[in-house]
Order: sequence, then structure tokens, then C-alpha cells
Amino acid sequence: MKLQPTTISERISALDILRGLAVFGILFVHMPYFSTTSVFFERIGVVPAGESVLDLWVKHLVALFFAGKFYPILAFLFGVGFFLLMSRAEQKGMRVYRFFIKRMSVLFLIGIAHFLFFFGGDVLRTYGLLGCLLMLFYRRNERTVLRWAVSILIAFLLMFSLGFLQPASDMQESYGKNYVAAERDAAEATKAYQSRDYGEWWAFHLKEEALPALKQEQIAYPSTFGMMLLGFYCGRIRLFQRMAEFLPVLRKIRNTSGAISLLVVVLLALVQLKAVGFGVYEVLAAQYLTYGFGIFLSFYYLSSILLALQKPFVQKLLKPFQFAGRMTLTNYLLQSVISIAVFAGFGLYAKMNLLAAVGYCLVVVAAEIAFSKWWMSRFPFGPVEWVWRRLTYGKLAQQAKASPNGVHS
Repeated sequence: MKLQPTTISERISALDILRGLAVFGILFVHMPYFSTTSVFFERIGVVPAGESVLDLWVKHLVALFFAGKFYPILAFLFGVGFFLLMSRAEQKGMRVYRFFIKRMSVLFLIGIAHFLFFFGGDVLRTYGLLGCLLMLFYRRNERTVLRWAVSILIAFLLMFSLGFLQPASDMQESYGKNYVAAERDAAEATKAYQSRDYGEWWAFHLKEEALPALKQEQIAYPSTFGMMLLGFYCGRIRLFQRMAEFLPVLRKIRNTSGAISLLVVVLLALVQLKAVGFGVYEVLAAQYLTYGFGIFLSFYYLSSILLALQKPFVQKLLKPFQFAGRMTLTNYLLQSVISIAVFAGFGLYAKMNLLAAVGYCLVVVAAEIAFSKWWMSRFPFGPVEWVWRRLTYGKLAQQAKASPNGVHS
């Protein structure tokens, strides 16, 4: 039996709103990498010299409230979606494991194309790989899934902290060598991006962005998979369908994660402002607080938004993000296409201060929301989602606008 796409009436609006917010939060995280040479310094743990005060403040704010916070949310939502998709496929009598492997394979191939031709920080390949591992837990009981999720996240924090065991002398020596290499890569990046020649940019992208990213992306695997498992657990206990029952638990999560996040944000701000000294470990400490303990702010965002969505005026306020969330994959890829066109195609790379780049992000967010609303008023799923579904489900026409009762016309 073939599984047909989910109808509008079967979707959960809170999930779509969260997806929309998460994919736009990720855009602000990517913004310095699309528009400046920051990535070449940060990926080897050094701080570029000569940045303006304005750019430093924008980077600090992005690190405090965006970086390391929205990717975990998206991984959590992926886990929820995994459960909903698998359980629905099983109800239809499908061979669920074979079906999901096929779905993840298609996602992995889309990710490879994105990674090779647009953005070295692509996450779709990671989701395609780790998504297959989720199948190992599909038949496990809820308590086992929760234990594994929490254990993996704790192990991730412990593994991250091992960097502080490196001798200070080694850290100091590598800092100087890394800085020279970062300056060289930054100069080559500026030349390639400002050439307005896609062939020249692409050659640079493969050598200096894509390949180095392959060596480092495994660092995020544990936290990503742990959040996927947490999402799967929440899907299994039907959190989103039984929201009223879990409101007290969500309030506890919000209050606890909020208190921890406040401490982390304050400490990170002090590190960034050099009010607290970590010596040669300063960059490592900032990364640990941003990408390690940043998960607590992810929990705070998730629980706070879910609680706020219990109020009708908040639902109405965030409604535009629901349209964007229904075509998350399209919007995620479109952000890369637009950014490469703007910063490489028009040669604006390293010419725009970060405050102007934030303005660019706001324009992209508004444009994608408008496009998503327009598209979803005419078709039941986004363009890339349609390709993904067609390759997964088999022959499937992109149907016209859905009728008000949620049945496709």
C-alpha cells in the first residue's frame, strides 16, 4: 500500500510554527558565514583582529541568542516528525523501515547537492544519516528512549569539555599557526566571492569550505541525535496532541531551562566582553557555552513558545510562520541560493557590515513568509517537499489548492 502525503487537517499547527521559527533562526546564524570571513577564523578557534565594535556586538548577540539554539530545535522537531510519519505509515500497513530508509536516502542526496553547490554547513546529510539510526529506537519503550536521549546529551557535554585538558602551551602555539592560516583563507575567500564568477567561487568553496566542514561536522552528531531522540520521545507520548495534560511539565521545563540559560548567557557575555578571563582557553570556553550549554536555551525557547501558543492572540501573531514551517526544506535551501546570489553573485561579500546583514536577513524572512503563504494557498506542499515526496511515495502530482475542509482538491 502506498502512503499518500499528509493532509492539512492531519498537520499540527504548533509543529509548523516551530519549524518556521527555527529555520529563520538558522538564517541569522548562517548570516556571518555567508557575508563575512568569520567562518575561517572560528572553525579553527581564533578571533579575527580589526573587527568594528558594531560587528562585534552583532556577533555577540547572535552567539548569545541564536547560535547553537535553533539547530537543536530543528533536530527535536525532526524526531517528532519521524514518529508521526512512521506511526502513520505503520497504520497503513506499509513496510515502515524500508519506506523510511528510502525517505532518508532522498534527503541525503538533496543534502549532498546543497553541500556541494551552495553551503558547506549543510545539515540535511546529517539528518539523512542520523535519521536512519532513529529506526533502532522505534520499537523501544518510552523510558528507554528518554534515557538514551538524556545520556547522549550529557555525554556530548562531557566530550566537549575534554578540550580544556589540552596543555596551555600547545593551545598558544597552535593559535599563532591557525591565525596565519585563517588570514590566508579569508583573503582567498574575499577574492573568490567578489569575483562574481560562479566557477571560481565553486572551486574555492569545494576546497576551503566544503572539505574542511566534512572534518568537523561529526562534532555535532551526538547533540543532534540526542535532540532527535527527545523529539521522538515527545512524539511517542503525544505531547502535541495532549498539550493540556503536559502544561505543568512544560512550565517546569521553561522555568528550569530559563534559569540555567540565564546563567549561561551571563557567563558567555562576560567571556565575550573579557570581564572573565580564560586565557588561551577563551575561545574554547565561548564555544562550549554557545554550542554545548546552548541546548538549555533551546529547551527554553521550545517550552516558552508552546506555552504561549495556548493563547489565541499568540497563535494569530505567529500564524505567518506556520506557512513557512509547512515548507521548511524549501525555505532552508532557498536561503542558501539567495545568499550565494547576493554575496557572491553581486560581489557584496565582506563589504556589508553585520548590522546591514541582519537587515538582509529580515528582508529574506519577510520574502520567504510571503512566498510560503502564496504557495501554500495554491498547493498542498512546497516545491522541494513535492520533489522529496514524489521520490519517496512514487508517482504523485502537485495538486492544486486544498479545499477549506483540509481535503485536497
